[in-house]
Amino acid sequence: MAGAREQGLQQGQEAETSRTILVVEDEVLVRMMIADQLRTAGYQVFEAANADEALDLLAHTTAVKVIFSDVQMPGSMDGVGLACVVRSQYPGLRILLGSGQFHLVDAVDHDGFIPKPYNLASIISHMESFFD
Repeated sequence: MAGAREQGLQQGQEAETSRTILVVEDEVLVRMMIADQLRTAGYQVFEAANADEALDLLAHTTAVKVIFSDVQMPGSMDGVGLACVVRSQYPGLRILLGSGQFHLVDAVDHDGFIPKPYNLASIISHMESFFD
């Protein structure tokens, strides 16, 4: 598995000018569905199951331009905490948050919000606006 991750990071390094997104979602089927749709729309996509995996990936590649993260996730921090860390450590990254709880994102700086249940067309529309 580490080999696939390293290959993905290497490909990400080579595609630094590409339209690269990191999808952070703990529900594997939801994450896979979003990632597949974004790939079909022409984006390069990395996936992470939680904030710790996302931050590890960000530490190893500069290819990511946008993070789409669920707000409510298990682990050392939720999506709001991840957004705060990303804003302070990677200020150039765009942050799109998703949740069924609208009020949870009020206290964090982000570039957009997608309510659950997710509308894939809305996610892709937001991404297109980030890369115009």
